[in-house]
Amino acid sequence: MIAASSEWGLRLCALLLAPLLALVPHAVAPLAAMAGLCAAGIVAANPPYRFAALRVPAACLAALLLWGLATALWSIEPQRSLILDLRLAAPFVAALALAAAAERIAAPQRIAMFLLAGLGLGLAVTWFELATGGELINRISVRGFEPYRLDQITIGLTILAPPVAAWLVQRGRPALAVIAAAAMAGTIAFLDDMTAKAGLVASLPMIALLYWRPRPVARIAAGGCALFILTAPLTLAKLERIPGLFAAADSFKVSAGHRLLIWSFTGEHIAERPLLGWGLDSSRAIPGGNREIRPGQNWLSLHPHDAALQVWLELGMPGAVLFALLLGWFWLRLDRLAAPRLYVAAAGGGLAATLAPLFAAYGVWQEWWLGTLALALFLILTMARAATRSSPSATPPPPRDWRDAGR
Repeated sequence: MIAASSEWGLRLCALLLAPLLALVPHAVAPLAAMAGLCAAGIVAANPPYRFAALRVPAACLAALLLWGLATALWSIEPQRSLILDLRLAAPFVAALALAAAAERIAAPQRIAMFLLAGLGLGLAVTWFELATGGELINRISVRGFEPYRLDQITIGLTILAPPVAAWLVQRGRPALAVIAAAAMAGTIAFLDDMTAKAGLVASLPMIALLYWRPRPVARIAAGGCALFILTAPLTLAKLERIPGLFAAADSFKVSAGHRLLIWSFTGEHIAERPLLGWGLDSSRAIPGGNREIRPGQNWLSLHPHDAALQVWLELGMPGAVLFALLLGWFWLRLDRLAAPRLYVAAAGGGLAATLAPLFAAYGVWQEWWLGTLALALFLILTMARAATRSSPSATPPPPRDWRDAGR
């Protein structure tokens, strides 16, 4: 009874994800919390309770929480550090519960079907808002409608488009896969978010490479991501100094040039406290951050718009190492995903698409963003099982799934 009710709750979450990203993105945080509770119910109702497969991400997330708590001792805003650390525990636990529940879902096809219906509804809402100038958003938000209000649904589509299309192909619906992929890609191309467009473009060669050589490509990607994170203060923070790059970025899009200046400012302050950082959630209080560069643009108002730089700035080297380990682990476990080869490649494409907004858009601790990532992880894992059941002729998956780290 508990498992069946919880699974219905997860189907509802899959249905609501895309519409909420289009209309009320911040509502994804409570949606992910509800999904986490449903996932916990499924795990509790399906013993044995073996969680060794999740020990690496669990250890990384626990260490991040403990280190974030410790940074309150020297944080420039200790109260804010403590509050955020406590708030982060819930989405971290929810993400782990969702990952554990994915392999215990009794009817993965139904979860996938609810997701597909939700994506269709989200696309319909998105185009309705564009056509009517935000008819629905204007009724539920005091901020009013602007095209950038649809950036979050664009990101969600970018992450989920490759695995959804691959699942439909494995299900024997190639025509529907083409239609769904075209609808999502067309919407992404039409909307404003450049990070979503970059993520979609980056996902395509990654899918091809992973389909060709899954394990070597995944290892290279893991090393590349870890290197990118660990060297971010020496690379991203110096981009603004490259002759002509700032002018080119500024002429392409004013926010792109502004981002280079933010990264440069962030790099300078990372250098002041590279080992311990300034404290969890201290980005908004960095000295000089509220000074105006030019009308309407400050050096650092809320966050650096890059996860690697934000972790370095707030948590120092220990936080950066933990973040690099966590992200690299996802790539290394990709070839353990128990699914047909095409789906594994598409899941890697979704992971590649995630990197663009992760490293060029949102604050890494934003709860709607963490909730979106947790739900996307659960849905991709669940669709992997659905794709395997739908494709009996597919290459048999490896005996251990992608979460079997350290076994």
